[in-house]
Parts: sequence; structure tokens; C-alpha cells
Amino acid sequence: MSRRRLPPLGALHAFEAAARHQSFARAAEELHLTDGAISHRIRDLEDRLGMRLFRRLHRKVVLTEHGRRLYATSREMFDLLARGLVELDGLPAEPVRIAAPAVIATRWLMPRMDELETAVPGIEPHLMVEGAPDGDAPPPDLILRIGARPRGSERVDRLAGDMLVPVAAPVYLARAGRPAAPEALLRYRLLRGPEDAWDLWFRSAGISRAEPPRGPVLGDHDHLIGAAIAGHGVALAPNRMVATDIAAGRLARLFATAVPWTDAYWLIHGESAADRPEIERVAAWLEQAMTADDGLPGRSTLPGTDLRRIPERPTVD
Repeated sequence: MSRRRLPPLGALHAFEAAARHQSFARAAEELHLTDGAISHRIRDLEDRLGMRLFRRLHRKVVLTEHGRRLYATSREMFDLLARGLVELDGLPAEPVRIAAPAVIATRWLMPRMDELETAVPGIEPHLMVEGAPDGDAPPPDLILRIGARPRGSERVDRLAGDMLVPVAAPVYLARAGRPAAPEALLRYRLLRGPEDAWDLWFRSAGISRAEPPRGPVLGDHDHLIGAAIAGHGVALAPNRMVATDIAAGRLARLFATAVPWTDAYWLIHGESAADRPEIERVAAWLEQAMTADDGLPGRSTLPGTDLRRIPERPTVD
């Protein structure tokens, strides 16, 4: 059918609303028309196309096969038109809700929000921190998780693994001294996260009989990294989660030695993702950004510092 023979937009609008609600009355209410006007527009559309779009039953209407096919096309058309108007006129977009643990939200995603909005223009990202009060907020469209593969979800994508790297804040290193070699960390205050991997790290650094000093245990990685930034000691933290703080000078990576993290980053697609292409575009960006941003080997020293030339210092808490 050529563009000149396309049916009136008003008729298609009435049909799409009636098909979505499976009710002429509800379509009339949505479009601020009478039931008769909706019925007339749909009848006119059927006559123009030469096919029945609805089976009219007692107190309800049911789409025919032709009607189902036209509904799929018309819904896509109106969705595309709505998105185009949002981008054209700057109208408020329906938000894309992303839920994430605090460490991903604060340490990785928030510093990259400008990149996300540039890569996927026209969206309104809403970041939801898991565990934070959110009242009656709608369910998230995308969920970032850390750990083993999440269960109970239809679509789950593994984004990336990670490595654990030793980091400390300049304020702590100014007080405790900068370690000249990995074994020097045996005399430092070592912060411990949800997984205590210091023994493994020392073995990977060639220190087989190390007995790392006991240090504070932080219950999650956001608190672990926050404690390191505050100058409370040396943390063994996921590299992707500290890359921004290293780049900003809030943390320094002490040595190149890194050990594999037993956890991984996962992306769960909510039920709304299939109906909104912009959600899939955000998901694609998250996967690309997480995969590309490994940060290894990262900055291993403070700016202008040669660790090999700095002598060891006595233990400092």
C-alpha cells in the first residue's frame, strides 16, 4: 500500500487503543471520544482495508488474525512516533530504571552516567540502589548483580569477571609509608572484605608462608572501598570498582599482582525490556562498558612515585 492510500491516522489510533484494551469503551475513554465514534472509525478502517479486524462478541471484542497483525504493526508505529517526539521536543521520557548494589551504583555507574546518556540519547536513567528505601517505586527494568549466576530470572547475561587488587589512599600511605615490595604489606593494616583473599594474594606474590595481620572486616565492597579511601588501611578490592577512584587519585594501586575474584557481574532483564527498545540499548551499553573497562593493569603507584626507591617502614595502624 502506498503512502497515498494509507488510512487516516485517527482510524489507526482508534484501532490501536481498542486492540490494546480489547474494548471500544476503554479506547473511547482514553481518546476522549464516544463509543460510537470509536466504532465508526474502526468500521471505516475495516472497509478501507477490506477485512475484518475484530470479532464483535457479547460485551467484548476479539482481534481476528488480520487484526493481530495490524495491531503489532500499529503499536510499533505509535511507539516509534512517541520516541521521536520525545527526542524532538525534549518531552520527559519514560525513565529506564536500573537497580544495582551500592558498590556498582556509587563506584562504577554514577561516574559514568554522562557516558550512558551520550551513548543512548533521549533516555532518563533512574538509578535505584538495592537496599535503599524506595517507597512505592516501580520495579526496575534492568538489575545489576554481583555473585554467582542469579536464579529465577528468564534472561540473565554475564557481563564480566574481575580481579582483586591492593589499593590504599594517599593519606594512609603518607602516614604508614609506601611499601617497597609485596611482603612489606605484612606489616600494614589490611582491610578485609566479604571474601578474605589476602592469603591467596600473598601466595600469588610469591610469599608462600605469609600470615597476614588481622584487620577490620567490612561487610560489603562499598564499605571496604570507602574505608580505604578514608585512610583506614589497605584493601584488596575488585579492580573495576576502584578504577575511577584510582584515576581520580583517591586511591593508589600498590602492586601489579592481582588474583581472580570468585564473583562476577550479572545483568538481569526485567519484563519491561522486551517492549521498550531503549531498555535494550541501555543493556547493550552496560555490557559494552563493563567489558571494556577492566582497568588492568591500572596505576600501580602514586603520581611521580617510584616504589622501588622507598624503604620499608615499621608497622602503622
